[in-house]
Amino acid sequence: MTEYHRISAWYNTEEWFRAYNYIYSEPSDLNEALNLLLIWKARSPFLPSGVESTLILLQVYVQDVNSHDDSASERIIRLAYSSAIMRFVNHMFDSQTMKGQSLYNAAKYLGIPDWIVDLRHDTAHGNNLPTLELFREATLFGFDWLRNNYWDKQKTQIQDFVTGVKVISVGVQERIEVLMNIFSTLSICAHSKCRIKNLAEIPNPTMRQSIVDDLQYVFRGNINLSKLKTVTIANIVKNLDDLAKELFHSKDMINHMNKLLLGSNSLFLSKELITFMGPVNLIRKKDFNDNYVQCFELLLTFLHTNNLLIDFILELIKITRSQDENSNHKALIAALWLKNILAALQRCKKFIAKTKMMNSEDIMSKTRKELKTLYHHWFPNENIDNILLLDLQKGVPSELTDIIFIQPIISEYNPYLTYFVKNLLDFVEPALPTGVFSKICNLAKVISGTVQKSGKTSKIYTVDDLKLPDHVDLTEQMDIDDEAVPLPTECADVEVNLYGVWKLASKNYSWDTTPIGQLPWTVINEQKTDQNCVDM
Repeated sequence: MTEYHRISAWYNTEEWFRAYNYIYSEPSDLNEALNLLLIWKARSPFLPSGVESTLILLQVYVQDVNSHDDSASERIIRLAYSSAIMRFVNHMFDSQTMKGQSLYNAAKYLGIPDWIVDLRHDTAHGNNLPTLELFREATLFGFDWLRNNYWDKQKTQIQDFVTGVKVISVGVQERIEVLMNIFSTLSICAHSKCRIKNLAEIPNPTMRQSIVDDLQYVFRGNINLSKLKTVTIANIVKNLDDLAKELFHSKDMINHMNKLLLGSNSLFLSKELITFMGPVNLIRKKDFNDNYVQCFELLLTFLHTNNLLIDFILELIKITRSQDENSNHKALIAALWLKNILAALQRCKKFIAKTKMMNSEDIMSKTRKELKTLYHHWFPNENIDNILLLDLQKGVPSELTDIIFIQPIISEYNPYLTYFVKNLLDFVEPALPTGVFSKICNLAKVISGTVQKSGKTSKIYTVDDLKLPDHVDLTEQMDIDDEAVPLPTECADVEVNLYGVWKLASKNYSWDTTPIGQLPWTVINEQKTDQNCVDM
């Protein structure tokens, strides 16, 4: 079969995002945007409707901004606007008007106000052209409408392809790496004990300059850092949240970010950093030093705000399953981070529930500092300085409320599951029955080897207790845990004792490698069945 490929007018995604930033960043650079879109038009006469309409409006708007204020040029500009508005409406409405809808019905469907349609009629059929101010207002509306209905939608989908293989451009990779460095540094600066509010207050000049250089790089120079006293950490984080929508629009880019944060040189999983922040016995205490947790609050909040936290959590879970003895300390640190992150999400859930109950409609307008103060006011029993708080305006990722999503996590062998299983199960909706909840938690303890064994017993058991009595028939049904379970005839080597504590034991089966919820011989029988199918 022949494959058909559409050749885009832009060289790569980086160039597409450059055009986007020229038009919609603050401050914008519409002259550069126009030059770039004209290059695209030269490369490909048939641009996507969203780009074509943007170019149409951009040409006349830039000409208007750069024109001299005289009556002759004003009339020419108004004529140019007339043509641009008509073409914009026609381009955007084509798909709907072809279905037989009127322009007004099409406008209502597309979210365009009637006055834009009226303006189009006046320019096409009226004796006098509308005012220049009305044309300008319509053009600015057109830019906003195109951003919401074309540019922002394409931003989440656009990818680079090389000979049919999707890749992340080197420039985007580098920007993600620099972004992670910025957040790692700012997280430490934002620590409650540092008391740093703006870039000018960073005492180390090398660190301060490094942050400035990194910010200039990730924002491509579209950020004003001339007065560092006015550049607060809170404003930087807000701008970086907007940048995240541009960078993390594919799974590959999210995976690249997680590899940077949790890779071999991960600061996030560094045992040395934990020790540096204060002496703590992780195995005995089973938690971090409070000062250490605060070092990454800003970074984790960024992940939460931008819907990146669920992928990060799944990567941490993978690390806890590691069987490599050399990585045991990383698996333990990952498990403790899961415990803290899931507990922080519970706080978000509790805070949002309280907000709804209190009918606090102005909650979205509050700053992060105000939200933390409000949390402390509502929940005074928790020490606000020593707990992890994420984005209090954002709820729990929906995946964590789904038992189907949780099931593979709790059913796969994981020696560190006991550290975070309770926090994980608390999110499931509807809530699990108490009995089921307790059994899963107890099972996690058994797997991790944390179940306490009693030193007292009324009988000393020997090998004779494991011998098979002569009168036992393996084909009979055995009573196991108050349920009648038929014992398969294939298990000729299973040993049973009805009189001791051993109701069912295996002689030749490997229970520790059998998936939870299955019996060893069922796995073997399935393999035999599969083999028979292959032989047939």
